[in-house]
Amino acid sequence: MSTSIDLNAMSLMALKKMAKGRRIKQYYVLPKSKLVELLGLPELPRKYKIEKMTIMELREIAKERGLRGFWGLNKEDLTRALFPKDDDTIENAPTHEKKQDNRQTGKHEEPQEENADEVREKVVENA
Repeated sequence: MSTSIDLNAMSLMALKKMAKGRRIKQYYVLPKSKLVELLGLPELPRKYKIEKMTIMELREIAKERGLRGFWGLNKEDLTRALFPKDDDTIENAPTHEKKQDNRQTGKHEEPQEENADEVREKVVENA
Protein backbone atom coordinates (compact mmCIF):
# COMPACT_ATOMS: atom_id res chain seq x y z
CA MET A 1 0.00 0.00 0.00
CA SER A 2 1.45 3.39 -0.95
CA THR A 3 0.29 4.96 2.32
CA SER A 4 2.47 2.52 4.22
CA ILE A 5 5.54 3.54 2.27
CA ASP A 6 4.83 7.19 2.99
CA LEU A 7 4.32 6.39 6.66
CA ASN A 8 7.61 4.48 6.84
CA ALA A 9 9.43 7.52 5.49
CA MET A 10 7.92 9.81 8.13
CA SER A 11 9.66 10.67 11.37
CA LEU A 12 8.52 9.16 14.65
CA MET A 13 7.36 12.57 15.87
CA ALA A 14 5.17 13.06 12.78
CA LEU A 15 3.67 9.59 13.25
CA LYS A 16 2.92 10.35 16.90
CA LYS A 17 1.18 13.57 15.88
CA MET A 18 -1.00 11.65 13.42
CA ALA A 19 -1.77 9.00 16.04
CA LYS A 20 -2.77 11.69 18.52
CA GLY A 21 -5.08 13.16 15.89
CA ARG A 22 -6.75 9.77 15.40
CA ARG A 23 -7.06 9.44 19.19
CA ILE A 24 -5.03 6.24 19.40
CA LYS A 25 -4.58 5.44 23.08
CA GLN A 26 -1.01 5.42 24.41
CA TYR A 27 0.40 6.33 21.00
CA TYR A 28 3.41 7.91 22.70
CA VAL A 29 4.77 4.55 23.91
CA LEU A 30 4.22 2.61 20.70
CA PRO A 31 7.23 1.81 18.52
CA LYS A 32 7.43 3.29 15.03
CA SER A 33 6.57 -0.03 13.38
CA LYS A 34 3.32 -0.34 15.38
CA LEU A 35 2.39 3.28 14.61
CA VAL A 36 2.97 2.69 10.89
CA GLU A 37 0.83 -0.45 11.07
CA LEU A 38 -2.05 1.27 12.90
CA LEU A 39 -2.00 4.45 10.84
CA GLY A 40 -1.87 2.43 7.62
CA LEU A 41 -5.18 0.73 8.44
CA PRO A 42 -8.31 2.36 7.02
CA GLU A 43 -10.09 1.63 10.30
CA LEU A 44 -8.65 1.03 13.76
CA PRO A 45 -8.98 -2.46 15.30
CA ARG A 46 -11.90 -3.02 17.66
CA LYS A 47 -9.61 -2.94 20.68
CA TYR A 48 -8.66 0.66 19.96
CA LYS A 49 -12.24 1.70 19.25
CA ILE A 50 -13.39 0.30 22.59
CA GLU A 51 -10.56 2.04 24.46
CA LYS A 52 -11.46 5.36 22.82
CA MET A 53 -15.07 5.26 24.00
CA THR A 54 -16.06 7.69 26.70
CA ILE A 55 -17.94 6.61 29.82
CA MET A 56 -21.08 8.23 28.38
CA GLU A 57 -20.80 6.22 25.15
CA LEU A 58 -20.30 3.03 27.14
CA ARG A 59 -23.33 3.81 29.30
CA GLU A 60 -25.41 4.40 26.18
CA ILE A 61 -24.41 0.97 24.84
CA ALA A 62 -25.23 -0.61 28.20
CA LYS A 63 -28.63 1.08 28.15
CA GLU A 64 -29.31 -0.14 24.59
CA ARG A 65 -28.38 -3.69 25.61
CA GLY A 66 -30.72 -3.53 28.59
CA LEU A 67 -28.02 -4.00 31.21
CA ARG A 68 -28.90 -3.02 34.76
CA GLY A 69 -26.77 -1.55 37.51
CA PHE A 70 -24.15 -0.06 35.23
CA TRP A 71 -24.40 3.55 36.44
CA GLY A 72 -22.14 2.90 39.41
CA LEU A 73 -19.39 1.25 37.37
CA ASN A 74 -16.21 3.02 36.38
CA LYS A 75 -15.05 2.98 32.75
CA GLU A 76 -12.79 -0.05 33.18
CA ASP A 77 -15.48 -2.19 34.85
CA LEU A 78 -18.15 -1.07 32.40
CA THR A 79 -15.89 -1.97 29.47
CA ARG A 80 -15.34 -5.44 30.93
CA ALA A 81 -19.09 -5.89 31.45
CA LEU A 82 -19.93 -4.84 27.89
CA PHE A 83 -17.07 -6.62 26.12
CA PRO A 84 -16.12 -9.66 28.25
CA LYS A 85 -14.47 -11.59 25.41
CA ASP A 86 -12.25 -8.58 24.73
CA ASP A 87 -10.79 -8.48 28.23
CA ASP A 88 -7.34 -8.03 26.73
CA THR A 89 -8.53 -4.68 25.33
CA ILE A 90 -7.98 -3.25 28.76
CA GLU A 91 -4.44 -4.55 29.03
CA ASN A 92 -3.00 -1.03 29.00
CA ALA A 93 -5.73 0.57 31.08
CA PRO A 94 -4.46 1.81 34.41
CA THR A 95 -5.75 0.07 37.47
CA HIS A 96 -6.92 2.37 40.18
CA GLU A 97 -6.16 0.08 43.07
CA LYS A 98 -4.05 1.26 45.94
CA LYS A 99 -0.96 -0.84 46.34
CA GLN A 100 0.29 -1.75 49.77
CA ASP A 101 3.64 -0.27 50.71
CA ASN A 102 5.82 -3.03 52.16
CA ARG A 103 9.02 -1.01 52.39
CA GLN A 104 10.88 -1.07 55.68
CA THR A 105 11.62 2.29 57.21
CA GLY A 106 13.93 3.19 60.03
CA LYS A 107 12.57 3.97 63.43
CA HIS A 108 12.05 7.64 64.11
CA GLU A 109 13.31 8.70 67.46
CA GLU A 110 12.79 12.02 69.15
CA PRO A 111 15.87 14.22 69.09
CA GLN A 112 17.69 14.34 72.35
CA GLU A 113 18.36 17.60 74.00
CA GLU A 114 22.04 18.10 73.40
CA ASN A 115 24.29 21.06 73.41
CA ALA A 116 24.70 22.26 69.82
CA ASP A 117 28.39 23.05 70.35
CA GLU A 118 29.12 19.47 71.47
CA VAL A 119 27.32 18.07 68.44
CA ARG A 120 29.37 20.29 66.10
CA GLU A 121 32.59 19.11 67.74
CA LYS A 122 31.59 15.44 67.26
CA VAL A 123 30.73 16.05 63.61
CA VAL A 124 34.06 17.77 62.99
CA GLU A 125 35.97 14.96 64.72
CA ASN A 126 34.19 12.28 62.67
CA ALA A 127 34.71 14.06 59.35
